[in-house]
Amino acid sequence: MADALFAAASGWLRERGLTSARGPYSPSINDTCGLLSEGFEDPPCVFMPWNPPRYVAAYERLGLSEVRRLCAFEMDMTAPASPVMVRLSDHAREKSGLDTRPFDLREPERELRILQRLYNVTLDRNWGYVPVTWEELEHSAAGLRTIAAANMLFFVMHEGREVGYSISLPDINEFLRRSLSWPRGFLRLLPMLWMIKTGRPRRARHLILGIEPEFRRRRGIAPFLYRETFRQVGVDYPVSEVSWIEANNEQIVRSIEILGGRRSKDFTIWEKPL
Repeated sequence: MADALFAAASGWLRERGLTSARGPYSPSINDTCGLLSEGFEDPPCVFMPWNPPRYVAAYERLGLSEVRRLCAFEMDMTAPASPVMVRLSDHAREKSGLDTRPFDLREPERELRILQRLYNVTLDRNWGYVPVTWEELEHSAAGLRTIAAANMLFFVMHEGREVGYSISLPDINEFLRRSLSWPRGFLRLLPMLWMIKTGRPRRARHLILGIEPEFRRRRGIAPFLYRETFRQVGVDYPVSEVSWIEANNEQIVRSIEILGGRRSKDFTIWEKPL
């Protein structure tokens, strides 16, 4: 079955003049991507993939090779911030005039327009970068409104202008796992929706943060973002998964490890010439 699917996909790509197959993407690197290759024992976090271990061997048998490795880290959000982080964060707040404000969920279009601008200027250096369109962002946001919490989505402000952002979400997969023992169909959906509205999972997922290029080199910017994320998310969620991070981004990986992050999962992006 896997051979037939890959052959059909390869033929479709060749017909359009493409020279290699790369993935898995659903549908781009801005969305769910990667094949789980390590960390099968841990349950998947919200909007992250999961697959049986045998899929790795299937990809290798089809002649695909690893082109990028992504990783996830588990963070103890209750751990006290280090004195160095506190000092650098305070310096950034005082010397650079930074502050934060939550997303205003009552004005979703305005906030999404700001997020689109920031996303496309903060991630354009990333491998595989694809600019996010308004239609894509609006579609993604529609699925998040039920679970998003304003204090977990915030902008970094400088002189009244949004210059950065941090996005985290409750891990509602905990509720999905609980529902597996319930009756199928509509009777399963109702209590699921009730838990999402009234309950609180133990874990969150930190999806992304970014800062405008002109602010990246200012002293203390990264600690400021990390500390504010810890402070705002850690109030309600003792554990957070940071995912995903490029494994070869040594600076970010080292920063997360210094903050106490435990590498919990690896995901692979595969490629094969056509």
